Amino acid sequence: MSRVIENPTQLILDTARNILFTKGYSELSMRNIAKECGIALGTIYNYFPTKSDLIVEMMSVYWREYLDILEKLFSEDSEPFTKLHKVFNTLREFIKTFRAVWLKPELYHTPGNIESGLERQTIYMDRLIKRLEEFLVYESSKKHPAIKLKLDSYETAKFIVLNFITIIQMPYFEYKSFEGFLKELLQ
Repeated sequence: MSRVIENPTQLILDTARNILFTKGYSELSMRNIAKECGIALGTIYNYFPTKSDLIVEMMSVYWREYLDILEKLFSEDSEPFTKLHKVFNTLREFIKTFRAVWLKPELYHTPGNIESGLERQTIYMDRLIKRLEEFLVYESSKKHPAIKLKLDSYETAKFIVLNFITIIQMPYFEYKSFEGFLKELLQ
């Protein structure tokens, strides 16, 4: 009699992520995932028809986890510029891990992986920008706002996110200096 697996999709994703993070991409095969999960190889293919589908979903889960962290940061009871600094710090950690795990050439050995991964990455970057925009609009709508939007809210959020990424990738410019520019722009 076959066993009932409570949430096979999550089991497969968690197992695949564990293999990727601990053993590397070279050990991430559908066969190894099935073995580690203790389920049939065919079952894996029922949920993820290709390894590319699995990788793209794993990357999406990683992004969703990061966006959940941002929600917690935005809901904290702290000053807006403190929250922005925390967003920067978590984005730095996210990118560090993302670069180490998800930007390896072997993950993109097929055009499908590249296209699907970039499409999803663009979707999640846009979600990050829109969530930051919501934060800026909310903060600027308060009775005594610490933030005053002088320019388009979406363009301002995009400007902030892209500068965060630039500072993270090219640390010639410190966050503290950028925060000074932000305060000029947003106060």
